[in-house]
Amino acid sequence: MMLRSILLFVSLCFALPAQIASDIRIGSWNIEFLGADPKYRRDTPPRSADDLIAIGKKVKDLGVVVLGVQEICGEEPLKAVAAAAGPTWRAVLGTTGQWSDNKTQQGVGFVYDSSVVDLVYAEELLEFPSELDGVSVFHRKPVTACFRHLKTRCDFRVVIVHLKAGRKARDLQKRKAEATHLRKWIDKLLEDPREDRDIVIMGDFNSTYGDDPEKMLESGGLMEYLDHQRPAPTIMHFDTPIDQFCVNKAFREVQRNSFLSHHVADPKERVQWRKTYSDHFPVTLRMTPLVDDDPESTFHRGSPDQVLPTTRRKPASTPSGKPNTQWPPKPGTSVVVRCLDGFVLTGKLVSVSIERGWVVVQTVEGVHAQNMAQVRSIEVAKQ
Repeated sequence: MMLRSILLFVSLCFALPAQIASDIRIGSWNIEFLGADPKYRRDTPPRSADDLIAIGKKVKDLGVVVLGVQEICGEEPLKAVAAAAGPTWRAVLGTTGQWSDNKTQQGVGFVYDSSVVDLVYAEELLEFPSELDGVSVFHRKPVTACFRHLKTRCDFRVVIVHLKAGRKARDLQKRKAEATHLRKWIDKLLEDPREDRDIVIMGDFNSTYGDDPEKMLESGGLMEYLDHQRPAPTIMHFDTPIDQFCVNKAFREVQRNSFLSHHVADPKERVQWRKTYSDHFPVTLRMTPLVDDDPESTFHRGSPDQVLPTTRRKPASTPSGKPNTQWPPKPGTSVVVRCLDGFVLTGKLVSVSIERGWVVVQTVEGVHAQNMAQVRSIEVAKQ
């Protein structure tokens, strides 16, 4: 018995190098209103086509195979960045984060190198609520994606977030509520013993170490923030890092000491950096992919109307009853607004955007505005 155990140990030691591929990097970057119209974002330097190419080259230079992104205003500029990174790069963007000007979006998504990893599944977490504890939350719904490393078949889940910005008391309350809900969602996933434990939450947390989001996400002991390999800022406006990685403790392929902020320190270089890139700096971590150590694991999937890219979504079901032939309904019309999360809004229509933007309804409780990205249908109420 002892000899057999020794032989098994020796065979595993010799087999291990063949199971390990070269390290890979994944990362996150808030690219400060990428693609936004300068007429509506005058405080953000406008970017040219050459700048989009430069951003794509920077993505390539980071050495990442998956990059979560935030503050993206439309699919086209993100696709341009992916194309500049290389012919095998792909871009996926969520639909939320629109502003009331109907022109600006702070979208959440990702780019990835399809020659290194395969996109197993992606979705926008539209079921996340828009209100918690009496405050609005998740204006930018998180995006999650599951990837498989082509060489080793190692697979993992990324969750890309952009938590509420600001330092006012209400902003702190919103971030705490968002982080709490996110942790509960992770807890719910992992109640299923088949669910893959290789999970990393990454993105613009708008908070640093010791703040409520870290306390909420690490509560329960399943998840942990990564510490910086070399402490550095992740945004040029202040020194504390606000772009973070929070990984499941069972995600052993992640190298815990590999968190890097690709920051610029020189003031003159920072001016040029922001002109071309962003007010944020990209952050990355290193993974050592192994042969999939949990091949029986699965990845939970939400409803079909959350699937990304949107071209893979199933058509929305047609509401029952006689369809409304007048679109958009006139202001003052009695309407029923049905949202993706099950919320129903009934009242007099104040205004509605034909595509992206907001629908505003006068209800018995007062005026309510609902982002059109979260609306399943708007029906004229039966008289």
